[in-house]
Amino acid sequence: MQEFNQFQWHSEENTPPTPPSPQKKPRIWLIALSSALIGALVMSCTSPLVSRLIGGKGPGGTITLGGSFNFSNVSSTAPEVMQVTHSSDTRTELSTVEIGKRVGPAVVGIVTVVQQQSYSFFGQPSISEGQGSGSGIIISTNGYIVTNNHVIEGAKSIKVILNNGKEYDATVVGADSRTDIAVIKVDATDLPTATIGNSDILEAGERCVAIGNPLGQELAGSLTQGIISALNRTLTVDNVTYTLIQTDAAINPGNSGGALVNAYGEVIGINTVKIGSSEIEGLGFAIPTRNAMPIIEDLMNFGYVKGRPQIGVTLIYVTEQEARYYNIPCEGLFVSDVSAGSGAATAGIKKGDVILKCNGEEVKSADEINAVRDKFKAGDTITLTVNRDGSVMDIKVVLTEEKPSPKQ
Repeated sequence: MQEFNQFQWHSEENTPPTPPSPQKKPRIWLIALSSALIGALVMSCTSPLVSRLIGGKGPGGTITLGGSFNFSNVSSTAPEVMQVTHSSDTRTELSTVEIGKRVGPAVVGIVTVVQQQSYSFFGQPSISEGQGSGSGIIISTNGYIVTNNHVIEGAKSIKVILNNGKEYDATVVGADSRTDIAVIKVDATDLPTATIGNSDILEAGERCVAIGNPLGQELAGSLTQGIISALNRTLTVDNVTYTLIQTDAAINPGNSGGALVNAYGEVIGINTVKIGSSEIEGLGFAIPTRNAMPIIEDLMNFGYVKGRPQIGVTLIYVTEQEARYYNIPCEGLFVSDVSAGSGAATAGIKKGDVILKCNGEEVKSADEINAVRDKFKAGDTITLTVNRDGSVMDIKVVLTEEKPSPKQ
């Protein structure tokens, strides 16, 4: 008899992986670098790469801001914030050399060790260790560093390398897979910091510089220059949709988490992804600082992003044919699990219920129910229409706050 694990299982926050693209289509890369690729890339830099590359709180300190970010809610345990406000006509453009000297010392290399599980021909599991490489931006003098979540995700250990060669062990303060942003910290003081600029006042055509570590530490601190090609580009990577800055400044594997800097020496983006094939070049993307800073603030204060709503269910989409085969009441989102203490549990949602609608809208995937849920905030009430053993009913659910699972 078939098992349920042949279905695609979703939590309400997750969707199934994207199938591999056909060989001739451009690939979207998260631009961290794994150790398995470092040698091949260095030895064969002229060959086109069309595969996805995956890499592997304390008081004090100062964050320097350009623009007008509001950090009034930063807790007393987070670094002190020094806000620098100015308008564009009071700034002086810098040469690329000056940008490198000003911002380069605040861009670090990040090297991670991750555990990798593989299986032998006979199905025997084995654990090995791999190494990943990325970049990060120092945002406080006492060691807070911003990078991409995919740079440090699953890391057994994290090492930060400053541009002067000093090395520090780092710990994760908080990480957010939805926005691909993470904050890590090293035990150090008087570190050089980057000034965070306001991406809201960018215009297409402005000069910009990308700073990071393409291909790992061998090419650490590389500067590439280009322009802001476009703003508010929507790009979907691993079923997560981002709004990004597009640039033609060259960014490559290892640049993930590095700085995209404007002509005034201010960081206005976090380099995160590129599109590439043998027929494509100059399509790099960065997370705008306007989108990143509220996430960074929450990660520094709480270790997670506050206020995100959660229903508290794990779902499987069941087709009409599958429903008949498994004696499930009908087609829809089958509730395979309900999180203890969640809004769904409190409201009386049960395993075996089939969700048909969310606030009156038909839902047939985790994406669809998430899209309705995300119009609300924690504490709001939504209505789920469910089929329970053939009876259709409306159940009101108070959304709870999404929090990271406790570390094992």
